[in-house]
Amino acid sequence: MIKEGNFGYHEAISLLVITIVTKVFFTSPAILVEIVGTSGWYMTIISMLVAIFAFMFLYLLLKRFPQKNIMEIADLVLGKLGSTIFLLILGGFLLWTASVSVREFAEVLKVYVMPKSPPSFIMILFLVTIIVLSFMGMETIVRFAKFIIYILGAGYILVVLLSSQNFAPRHLFPLLGYGLDTTIIHGLLRSSFYGDIVIIGVIASSLQGYKEIKRIGFSALLISGFLTSFSLLVFTLVFPYTVGQELTSPMYEMAARIDYGGFMQRMEPLFLFLWNFGTFIEVSFILYATIMIYCHVFRIEDKRPIILPMVTTLYSLSLIPKSIIEVTSGLVQTLRSWGWIIYYMPPIVILIIAFIRKKKGESQNA
Repeated sequence: MIKEGNFGYHEAISLLVITIVTKVFFTSPAILVEIVGTSGWYMTIISMLVAIFAFMFLYLLLKRFPQKNIMEIADLVLGKLGSTIFLLILGGFLLWTASVSVREFAEVLKVYVMPKSPPSFIMILFLVTIIVLSFMGMETIVRFAKFIIYILGAGYILVVLLSSQNFAPRHLFPLLGYGLDTTIIHGLLRSSFYGDIVIIGVIASSLQGYKEIKRIGFSALLISGFLTSFSLLVFTLVFPYTVGQELTSPMYEMAARIDYGGFMQRMEPLFLFLWNFGTFIEVSFILYATIMIYCHVFRIEDKRPIILPMVTTLYSLSLIPKSIIEVTSGLVQTLRSWGWIIYYMPPIVILIIAFIRKKKGESQNA
């Protein structure tokens, strides 16, 4: 049997920040430039503020039911049938988001590194690592995230510093992008970029009470918002918006343009290191949260027999898109624009029903 164990502030922060920020290494920055122009670097701050506001409701729900996770709270508030429907929708959505990340990873890797390899082959290699991490359990994933975040952070800073040779402040203009109204509207809609923060509700029982959950949630969102905004700002400084929207992975292209003579150029391997390990943690975390939800719904104690079937399902979902265009312009764009409905609305609805039905957990001494 796999036990989730307990972990603290720094471990949880590392896991959540990596899970959220890794998405900026994919195709989203290019899509964002196409939508809002040069204003993406501060548009994401609006998205972060919306995510913080939505997280407040999840925090209030977890505070009302101390030492319980979102699955146990749903059982108490919605009843067996309502809880099952809610959790299956949430679990299915998380599995879908993980499949989109896996396919997006495979397509971008195929474009830049392995052009002759089919996406199915790349995804199989990727999922082998996910299987190993999943069998080792949530606590191992969290510990690994805490260890690797320092290496990822150092590599990220190095790529940014080396890219400074290509900064051109004129690329920031026009400052309002395609219009302030467009920036605000898409900033509100694309708050689902930070939607993975709701998974904190799934692992709530492994954290040290609702006060620690509050610190972890707000800290993770603020750190992720700053890093994402800074990454988009750097990307905008390097590429004019007319060019940026045509790139598959702007961050990879940015690393490829580093050139300090014959001793230091072609820094893509450093970027690939950051991207690969970040994606391993992101997908492993989301997949394992899905497994936790599934096992709770069907009262399965041992999660090990579920891992391989769940990974097989994840792989099958990843094969559905027919091309990289369908992945980026279709699935990723839909997820970023409308994913907030599944991410943020259910905790709000459950909290309202809990107030109406006067459901409340036992008080916590902390």
